[in-house]
Formats: sequence, structure tokens, C-alpha cells
Amino acid sequence: MTEDAQLKIRLSQELKSTLEERAKANNRTMNGEIVSILEAALLSHNITSGRSIYFNDLNCVEDYDNEPLHNRQERIEQMISRIFYTHPQYQLINIETLNDGKKIRYWYSIPRSESFRD
Repeated sequence: MTEDAQLKIRLSQELKSTLEERAKANNRTMNGEIVSILEAALLSHNITSGRSIYFNDLNCVEDYDNEPLHNRQERIEQMISRIFYTHPQYQLINIETLNDGKKIRYWYSIPRSESFRD
């Protein structure tokens, strides 16, 4: 007998509400709805449709020793904004700071047709 894996995820309240509504409409539990969505997305035979998710890490500590950390963070945030402004087909998912603000990670999705790994 194999055990099912468990995964704890964080969702925005808006996404949680959307999932609850969708699960109710499909007569599923929240878990069942999430599994159904993941199976449809990951086990699809048409790999040219949909989106691929990526993340990038940017260091805020290199080359600017005399600049305050918050200035470096602001510069990186402006750079990230320019990326998504110049590439409207990309969708920003999340930005997080790591290592006490010394690293910024941003998650985004792009059309699968533009993905180099799919």
C-alpha cells in the first residue's frame, strides 16, 4: 500500500475563495479540486498550451557596498517592474525577500510556447 504525499500551501484569500467555489460546483473537496487542477495541468498531452512557472533570485549585496540595503532593494524592484512592463505576456506571481533582505526572489509564469524547458 502506498501513502499519499501531503503538501502544505499558502493561498491568497481570493484564490482560496475561487477554489472553494470551483470545488463546490464540481462536487469535490478543496483537496480533490486542487488535485484535479494539477492533474489536468501536469498530465496534459498538449504541452504547447498553458504556462510554465519560473523563479529568479537577485542578490542585493553585490557591487554596491556603500549603498543602503533598502536602496538596492528598490533598484531591483524597479528592474523587476521593467521586465513585466516590457513583457506583458509574463505574469508576476510573487516577490519575496530572503536572507534578511539581501536576496529577492520573484516567481512568474510565461506562455509554455516560450518556455525553453517544456
